[in-house]
Amino acid sequence: MIQLAGPQGGPFPSAPILVTLTNPTPLRSRWSVTQNPAWLAVAATTRSIPPGGSIVVSASIDTQQAATLVPGDYTADASYRNSSTGQWTVLVHFVLTVQARSPTDGWTTFTPSADTRIVYVSSASGSDGNDGLSPSTPRRTIAAGKALLRNGRPDWLLLERGGTWDESLGQWMASGRSVSEPMLVSSYGSSTERPYLRTGSGDGVSALASGASPPRLDHVAIVGLRFHANTYVGNGQPSGVAWLIPSSDLLIEDCLVQGYQIDVSVPGYGGRKQNVRIRRNVIVDAFATTGTVGHGIYLANCDDVLIEENVLDHNGWSETVPGALPTTFRHGIYIQGGSGTCTNVTVRGNIVSNSAAYGLHLRPGGVADDNLFLRNSIALSLGGGNEPNPGGVAAIARGNVILDGKNIDSANPRGWAIELANMSSGTVSDNIIANQTLAGFPIAMNLYGTMNGLGVHDTQLARNIVYNWGGSISLQGNANQLSSIAFVDNDVCNLVSPSPLVDHANNASTASLQSMGNAFYSSNAVGHWMRHGGADDSLAGWKSLVGDTTSVVLQPAAYPDPGRTVARYNQSLGGLATHAAFMAEARRQSKSFWRPEYTAQAVNAYVRAGFGVIMP
Repeated sequence: MIQLAGPQGGPFPSAPILVTLTNPTPLRSRWSVTQNPAWLAVAATTRSIPPGGSIVVSASIDTQQAATLVPGDYTADASYRNSSTGQWTVLVHFVLTVQARSPTDGWTTFTPSADTRIVYVSSASGSDGNDGLSPSTPRRTIAAGKALLRNGRPDWLLLERGGTWDESLGQWMASGRSVSEPMLVSSYGSSTERPYLRTGSGDGVSALASGASPPRLDHVAIVGLRFHANTYVGNGQPSGVAWLIPSSDLLIEDCLVQGYQIDVSVPGYGGRKQNVRIRRNVIVDAFATTGTVGHGIYLANCDDVLIEENVLDHNGWSETVPGALPTTFRHGIYIQGGSGTCTNVTVRGNIVSNSAAYGLHLRPGGVADDNLFLRNSIALSLGGGNEPNPGGVAAIARGNVILDGKNIDSANPRGWAIELANMSSGTVSDNIIANQTLAGFPIAMNLYGTMNGLGVHDTQLARNIVYNWGGSISLQGNANQLSSIAFVDNDVCNLVSPSPLVDHANNASTASLQSMGNAFYSSNAVGHWMRHGGADDSLAGWKSLVGDTTSVVLQPAAYPDPGRTVARYNQSLGGLATHAAFMAEARRQSKSFWRPEYTAQAVNAYVRAGFGVIMP
C-alpha cells in the first residue's frame, strides 16, 4: 500500500511509484495501463516491449484532479496488464489523504516582536494629527506613517486594504533588525483589495545608495501592496520597486506592480544585494518608449535569488501608448550576467506570458524549474549575452511547460522555445514544448555555439517532449563550439511544418551529439526528417552519423491528449476557452484570493497529463 497526502487544493507529492515491466517471451509484447479514479495518473498508456526487454512505468497523483477533492481519504488501484495475454502483472493500492488547508500555506508569516512599533495608515479615516499607533487612530498619508518608523527595529507600516493614495512609499531609509525580525510594509483591514498606490510617473518605492543614510538597507519586506504608474506614458524612468543600495534580505511578496518602465528593478548600481526573494506577485504591463529597457523584473549584482510563483504578463510593450513597441531588448524577467552577474538564481513556478522578447533571460545560469511560458517571443534563454560570463555558466531547466510563441514584430519573427549559449555545463530535462501556432520563425531548442562566449558543452538534453512546435532542434556551431551534448530519451514530433526534427547547421556538430533512447516522428517524407550541413537526411542516416542504435519512430497517437492548451484548461475550469480569459483570472491572484488552479503547477500538470507524463 502506498500512502500519500497533501493539503486541499495542493500541492501534492509528485514523486512517482516506479514499476518495471519485463517481457520474458521471445515475441514483442504490448503492455497497457488502467487506472481508477481520475486523480491517479499513470505515465504512458500502451507501449511495446521487445523480447527479453523491459520498460519502467510510473503512477502518481494527477495534481489537477486531486486539487478538486475535499478533505478526506481516497483510495485507488493502479493495475498493469499485458495486452497480448490479458495477464495482470502488478496491483498497487494507493491511499490519498487530502488535508484541510491552512489559509497561510505558502505565504511568508510575520510575527511582531515585543518592541515592534505598528503604524497604521488609512486614506479614508486617517488624520496626520493622530498618533498612528492603532487601527482606530491611523495617520492619513504614507509619509506621516513612515516618519514613525525606526531604523534597525522590527517596525511595521500597515496601509488599510481597500484604500487609495496618490502617493508613493518614496525613498526608503529604514532597515529591520534581522531575518526573523524584518521591517515590514504591508496592510491591515477586512477588505480583500490591496492598498492602492497611484504613483503617477514616479517610482513606487526607491532605495538609493548615493547620499543615503544609512548607507545600506537590510531585512525589509514589502508585502501585499498595489503599485501603479497611473500617469506614466513613457516620460521618465519609473520603477515600481527600485532597489539601488547594498542590502541583504529583501522580500517582495503578494504585490501587484503595473505599468512602470521596469516593474521590479534591483540593478547593479549601488553595490551587491543578497537574499532577494520575489514571490507570488502579479507583475504586468511594463513598457518603455525609448532605450533598451522595459522589463517585468530586472536584477543585477544579486546573490541568492528566488523568483517564485509570480504572474508576469504583457511586459515590455503597450499597444495603447505610441512608441511603446516590443523590441529584442524588453523582457519578462531579465537576470544579468557579465560584470553585473547574479549568482545562485532560482526561478520556479512562475507564469510568464506575452513578453516583448524573452520570457526569462537567465544570463548567469541558475535553475529554471516548473515555470509556465505562454506566447513569448523567446520563452527561456540560458547563458549568452553580449557580455558573457568568462568560462561559461552552469544551468538547469527542468519541468517547464512552453506553449505557443509569437513574433516580436513583423520585422523580427520569433517563436523560440529554449535557447542555450555560453554554457560550460547544463541539464535541460523533462520540459514540454508544444502547440506553437502564432510565430513565423519557430525553433524548439537552439544550441547557439556561435554566439559570443564559450559555446555549449557538457550539456544533457533528456526526457523532453517537443510536439507540433513547427521548428527544429537546432545546433549551430562546430565540434569546438559544441561538445559532449547528450540527447537522451526525448520525444520529438512535428506534424505541422516541413522543418526537420534536428538540424545541424555544421556537419561537424554531429560528432558532438551522443543520442540514445529517443523517439521521433515527422509528417515529412522519411528522407527529410533530419538535416545536417544544409542537406536533408532520414532518421536512419542521421542515427548512423551520431552513433545512435536505440532511438525509434514515435507513434504520436500513443499520447492521451497532446493538443492541450491554456485556453482548453481555462474552459475545463468553466471559463472561456481563450488565452486572454485565463490570463485575466491569473492576474487576479492575491493572498486574499489565491486559487491553486491558476498557478503554473496546476496548468503544467494538466498539460503533462495530456502526454501521459508524471514529474518525479
